[in-house]
Amino acid sequence: MKAYQQRVRAFDAPERKAYVNALFVVGTLGTLIAPALLEAWAKLHWTQSQLGFVAGIELAALAAGSLTGLYWQRRWNWRRVTLVSLLLGVIANASCMVLHDFVSVCIARGAVGLAGGFLCGVYSAFLANIKSPGRMIAVTTFIQITVEAVFLFSTTSVFDRLGSSGLFVLMAALLAILIPFLGVLPPGWPMEAPAAARATASATYSWRGYALLLSFVPFVLVQTGVYTFLGEFGQMAAHLSVEQTLRAIAISVVLSSLGSVAAYVLNDRAGLLLPIGAATAVMIATVCAMIMASRSGSMFLSYISLLQIAWIFLNCYLYSALIEANNLLVPAATPLSSFGSAFGASAMGYVLQHGGLIGSMWLAVGALGLTALLTMPFLTRARGRHAVGDAPSHPITG
Repeated sequence: MKAYQQRVRAFDAPERKAYVNALFVVGTLGTLIAPALLEAWAKLHWTQSQLGFVAGIELAALAAGSLTGLYWQRRWNWRRVTLVSLLLGVIANASCMVLHDFVSVCIARGAVGLAGGFLCGVYSAFLANIKSPGRMIAVTTFIQITVEAVFLFSTTSVFDRLGSSGLFVLMAALLAILIPFLGVLPPGWPMEAPAAARATASATYSWRGYALLLSFVPFVLVQTGVYTFLGEFGQMAAHLSVEQTLRAIAISVVLSSLGSVAAYVLNDRAGLLLPIGAATAVMIATVCAMIMASRSGSMFLSYISLLQIAWIFLNCYLYSALIEANNLLVPAATPLSSFGSAFGASAMGYVLQHGGLIGSMWLAVGALGLTALLTMPFLTRARGRHAVGDAPSHPITG
């Protein structure tokens, strides 16, 4: 038991956290900078539908790759999975430098997404075994926002210096740089003591964990649906120009990183119930205020900034709640979030077209209410080891 506990504690080594963060951020980079990649393919003169399909197939492959982690996270060697994924990502990204026909590019981006999905699976498995998963998610989100902003801001400069294929060169290089450091990664899921293994098996079939897992769908529906149509909300609700709306959105994205900072600082001081309940309430209030009370550009900016801060903060604690309930289900959160993202954009667009601003508001409020129903009733018990910072101890039980 002592050797097992020492191995679990070893997961929290700073260099291991840094490496796994890098795997996740670089592995999902293609989906983060999709607008920039579309510009790289502009010379190919594809239709908007073709461009959308290329972006979508990478996201779908990433979700599928991540979902496989439910099977292999406790069976396969993580270093081998990571090595194969990094090599696949390097080759597929590099091939995009020379591929020009639609089908070949779709296959290549699908391979990139699949590789990224396996890296997401490694991240999820690692996250489920550390002391403070909420803090790590906060750090990861902050890094993602920073990297996304840097890449999008520097796209034009990259094209000027490296040509239209420059982004693929950079993504392949970033993946390749991670290969020599594979030894930093833990070899696999920590071995459990017999009693812990029996209780973990029992937790696998607990419906509590599945309810918390399902909460990601309505939550991401709101997140993606609202974000996709922030431009329309700014113009329709606050009567802003296109330029004013885009400027407000850009500023709000930068400010949204405060949600990660808040989650990191708060950590486990307030448990899970209070942060999740408060963040959900703030999101409901700001969605309503954004649509009903945006009287100027500054008010609109304030509302959408607070909204994005709240949803990033809430995202950290939803993961922590899922890990506390059943850490084996973490790899399924990414695919479910991808489903929620795909459904959220289309659902919000349909409701906005047919129900206007008020219909969109009620869709968001209803989805957030469902998120609360799928989480808060199951957070009243004593906090487990993963209540954003408790000492690690297997198994995870309700």
